[in-house]
Amino acid sequence: MAACLIITVTGCKEDEQPKPQEPVLLNTIPAFYKPATETNYGKTMPQYVQIADINDRVEEPWDLDFHPTRGNELWILNKGTDRTGGSTVTISRAGLPDQSSEWRRDGNAWHFMALPSAMSFSQENGNWATTEEILDANRQGGSFTGPALWSSDMNVYAKPSGGNGSHLDMLHGSPYSMGIEADKDNAFWVFDGHNKHICWYDFQADHGPGNSDHSDARIHRYREIEVKREPGVASHLVVDKKTGWLYIVDSGNKRVLKMNTNSGAKVGDLPIVNEPLAHHWDMGGVEWKVFTGNGLTKPAGIDLSDGVLYVSDFETGEIVAYDVDNGWELGRLKTGYPGIMGIKIGPEGKIWFVSSKTHEVVRIDPQ
Repeated sequence: MAACLIITVTGCKEDEQPKPQEPVLLNTIPAFYKPATETNYGKTMPQYVQIADINDRVEEPWDLDFHPTRGNELWILNKGTDRTGGSTVTISRAGLPDQSSEWRRDGNAWHFMALPSAMSFSQENGNWATTEEILDANRQGGSFTGPALWSSDMNVYAKPSGGNGSHLDMLHGSPYSMGIEADKDNAFWVFDGHNKHICWYDFQADHGPGNSDHSDARIHRYREIEVKREPGVASHLVVDKKTGWLYIVDSGNKRVLKMNTNSGAKVGDLPIVNEPLAHHWDMGGVEWKVFTGNGLTKPAGIDLSDGVLYVSDFETGEIVAYDVDNGWELGRLKTGYPGIMGIKIGPEGKIWFVSSKTHEVVRIDPQ
């Protein structure tokens, strides 16, 4: 670095000079609303629209996601209690004048949705999965916890099945999981807070509502990517389908990572833990890096749209926008909402988020 400075002083070509980052614009995210200029800077302050609250049974929400094929259908994931397990609120025609909501809790949510931290819809089949912030979903002193798979068929989800609730599948190798992101079909990326690394879970064929055969599942562990759980704060994930990069909120380390999901290979087999599996692999040689480690206190939510990565901060109530190509901070929106967890880019490219502290679902509208 010193040599480069000497060359610069003695006359580097202009195109060899490092380009400075553009100034950060507070209280506006120009890439989300419109480019900031001298004439409109300070005039793009957004409006916060309450979509749902505790009157709709939104209670300590941790995440949200839109159904992939049913337009304007928004699902909210409530944390619940150790005794009850989590629940969901499904809002049809979300944000429109005639929206309606429906609260549901599965009959065996105490285990299959024990203190859920995150949810994600598969774009291919409409199934969705949750992760749980608990060590042992059986409450027997073990480590029997991991992601669960659910149907979005309202004739199946949270309806009696004659078995173990309505869940379609569950695996039990990742206690204290703080985030999940759909890959394809019934496969998902998981932030494993107990084992402190990233995993890939493939349920493969589900076992049907309320059944218990998990033996066809595959788990890959990327132990090179060390992450740290922040108790009580989600670490959400988002994947860029175009490039294969997975963006990981590493809340305990106050940073965001990026991992190339097209890299890495099997290093060896790992012991089977808690249940039979089709295979359990240790993966190595994965390409990854720190995307940003600056200016975040307790990052939680994350989403990606049109080359901009959005990250919410649970502690400060800020939503920060980054250029996905170079990591530059584009803007920092001070929402004033404490406890923001999940965020989502929804219809018309607007940001939606949940506040676990105020028990609200909020949409951000530009003015």
